[in-house]
Formats: sequence, structure tokens, C-alpha cells
Amino acid sequence: MLVMNSPGEQQIEWTVSMATVLVIPKLGLTMTEGRVGRWLKRPGEPVQVGEPVLEVETEKLTVEVEAPASGILTHILAEEGVVLPVTTPVAVIAEPGEAVDLASLLPATSAAVATPMMAPGPTTQEQAHAQSPTPTGEIRATPAARKLARDHGIDLARVRGTGPGGRITAEDVERYVASQGTPWPRGEPVRFWSDELALAGELFLPRGADTAVPGIVLCTGIQGIKELGMPLLAQALADAGYAALLFDYRGFGASDGKPGRLLPQERIRDARAALTFLETHPMIDRTRLAVLGLSLGGAHALSVAATDERARASIAIAPVTNGRRWLRSLRAEWQWRIFLEELVTDRRERVRSGVSRRVPLSTVMPPDPETNVTLGELGKRFPELVVDPEITLESAEALLEYAPEREIAWIAPRPVLLIHGAQDVLVAPDESCEAYARAGDPKRLILVEGMGHFNWLNPQHAIFRRVIDEVTAWLRQWLVEDRS
Repeated sequence: MLVMNSPGEQQIEWTVSMATVLVIPKLGLTMTEGRVGRWLKRPGEPVQVGEPVLEVETEKLTVEVEAPASGILTHILAEEGVVLPVTTPVAVIAEPGEAVDLASLLPATSAAVATPMMAPGPTTQEQAHAQSPTPTGEIRATPAARKLARDHGIDLARVRGTGPGGRITAEDVERYVASQGTPWPRGEPVRFWSDELALAGELFLPRGADTAVPGIVLCTGIQGIKELGMPLLAQALADAGYAALLFDYRGFGASDGKPGRLLPQERIRDARAALTFLETHPMIDRTRLAVLGLSLGGAHALSVAATDERARASIAIAPVTNGRRWLRSLRAEWQWRIFLEELVTDRRERVRSGVSRRVPLSTVMPPDPETNVTLGELGKRFPELVVDPEITLESAEALLEYAPEREIAWIAPRPVLLIHGAQDVLVAPDESCEAYARAGDPKRLILVEGMGHFNWLNPQHAIFRRVIDEVTAWLRQWLVEDRS
């Protein structure tokens, strides 16, 4: 079992006299080096404590490093693009007018001070901005850009770099992805009812089907909108011969309902209504229904199957199976305590006023960098969608109490398939491992190397094809071949 935790950022500073040395921060337990990205300040410019000074890049993310003290940025000790060990000095901040003696301030062995850039006068960094692109055949790209290109199956040679010296940035890759204009799968628009609320959905049917086919309800994640990865999965399932229904939960997207209300039990009722819609459709075999979910939708897929025997099989991809454990994993101890205190305060206020305070979803579920990129791309493709909706703190409390792992054993003897990315840092693989341990037979758990939470959601990605192959093989085994 592979468990990945998101360590908090650590910034180290050395202070001698009044001058402060800024170093390459250690951003994770296993990080040994970082690449100096873009300098946000120039030598001679004033900086305030906490103000971003430069970007440091690792293979997984780009982080803004903040000034540990206020003063003047007197020296830049490392050019953009150089890779240095953690704690290596890269800049000096001093009081206005202070004379800085680098020889006494820095270790003699520091490789970063060989050719310092200092105020006043033109700097090596300023000259680098005027350099021509790198020689033909050498592709300069930030680690974040390389990761994004790998996730999307993009050849970096096709991407125009706009960074220093023609370096390709993550923003360059995002622009390239948007420019490709890949058609977004669309199903037949449908509407059905759940607790007197009209829900907006899309139904994907196999082409040329002349007999009733198995039907799959797709449960989207915490954002509540069907566009987040679901159309890609629905189209792949339809291509494999299955009908797939995706929908917006009540209060989200194009569905009716009170905005901001995110209660798992209500979403489960919506998914069961979707099952009923499939059950009554003339092109769908009502005896061969299944439910599939992604992320928090994976949790709902398990809960639906545990309480509704019409679901003959269930598939959960990167599911949240214990809300308290999951929300706790996204926070440092001090953040967790403050979060719990806010929920207690809101609960007391609801009793007095009947109103729960609203906060951005990202406050309840702090996203990792990969999720931020995915939501940013979705927002560009569908500007009308709200990818960071406000939800009530009552909803956050309900998520805290939600634990489908407690009821997963009820699904047996119907089959359960769990798929999780070994590199998922938003929802740790432990969530699926714990659910698998509690599930009855038949069951299967697949941990996929190289798979994060969203990075595989691209039909050209090898992991996407593997996930679809595993899903369709499972459905074929239990919905098509096994008719008992």
C-alpha cells in the first residue's frame, strides 16, 4: 500500500547581523533540490516580509517563496533555471544602506555566490531575458510544464515557450491544450426529478444499439457538476456498449435546488433517482444497472449500492470513504483545530438564526496544485460553470460525518471495484485500501502507478485507457456474462 501525504511547506532562513539570506526551501520530506524559477523582484527593489520574491520549481509543483524579512533585495545569487540543493542561499535582503559582506555572510562552499547579481547596474538575469531561445533540439521547460505535458500526452516540441530564454511554462502548455479545441463529448440532454427538484442530465447511448443495453449511473465529484471528467467516462462507456447517465446534483450546475447545500444523503437520493430514470428508459435493460463514481462521487456510488439492490455492480474511482479522515488529511494540526472550531460556532449560530455561513468550497477542501490546474482548464472551457462554488458550513459538517466505508459490507454479494491512483495527493489511496478491507466478496482493488486524482482524465492518456479497460472488463463480467 502506497500512502502519499502532502507535507507542509518549510522555509529556512539564515540571519547574520541585519542581513537575511533567502534559501531554496525544502517543500517536502523527500525533496533534495529545486529549480530557481522566475524572480519576482529585482536587485535594488524593496520587499516586505511575506511578499513573494521568486518561484521555486520541483517535479510536482511550482511554489512562490516569500521574503522572510523586510528590506532591500541587495543580491540575487542564482540565475533562473539553475538547479540547487535545498537550503542553498539564493538571495540577500538587507536594511536600506547596509553594507553586505557576502564573504562573511555566506558559507565559503556555497556554489550560488560565484557570480552574484547585485544592485545597481544590469544583472545577469536581465541579460538572460534578452537571450535568444536555446539551440535547436534542446527543449527548455519548467518541471510543472513537463508534468502537465506528460499528463496530456503533449509533445513539448509543439509548444511555444514564453518564459525567459524561450522556456516553456505551465501556462504555455495550458494555452496549447486550450488551442487544440478537442470536441467535448455531449450526450442527449435529459431531465428527471428527485424530491420534487428537476435535475439536469445527459444520457450517452451506444451507437446503433437495437436491443436493450446495460445502464450505468455516473456520480460526479464534490463540485457537483457533470462536466468534471464525467463526459469523457460516459463517452468511453457508450463506445463499449453501455448506456451512461451523468447529472448535476441538486443545487449545482443546471439542476434545481438550494445553492450551497451539499449534503451527502441528498446526493445519494439524486443518484437513486437517476437509477430509476434508467430503469424506466426503453433502451435500457433494467436488470443490468450499475453505479460508478469519481472522488466524492465514488463515495456516493458505494453508498447507493449499499442501500439499493438495483445496482448490480459498483465502481468507485479515487473515492472518499471516510469524510473526517479525508478532511483531516488536507490540513496541518493547527488548521484542523480552527476548522473544527468554525463548525462548532456555525452549528450554534444555525440554532439561533437558522442560517449557515457560506464559504468557498476550496476553504473546506483545500485543492492540491493538480486539482487547481484541472479546475482552471474546466473554467476556461466552460466559463459559465462555477468550479469553486460556495457551500454552507452545515455541508462541511455533514461531510465530516459521512463514512461510506461503514456500509460497504452491505453491498456483498454484489461486486465492488475500487481504483485509486498511487500518486493521488488529494484523496489518499488509504481511502480505497480501508474500504477494500471492509468490503465483502466479490471485490477488487487496483492501485495505479503514475495516476493522480485528475491527471489521467484525458482520452489520449495511457492511464485513462487502462482505467476504462478495467471498468469495462468488470462490467462485462458482472453485468453481461454473469446474469444470475
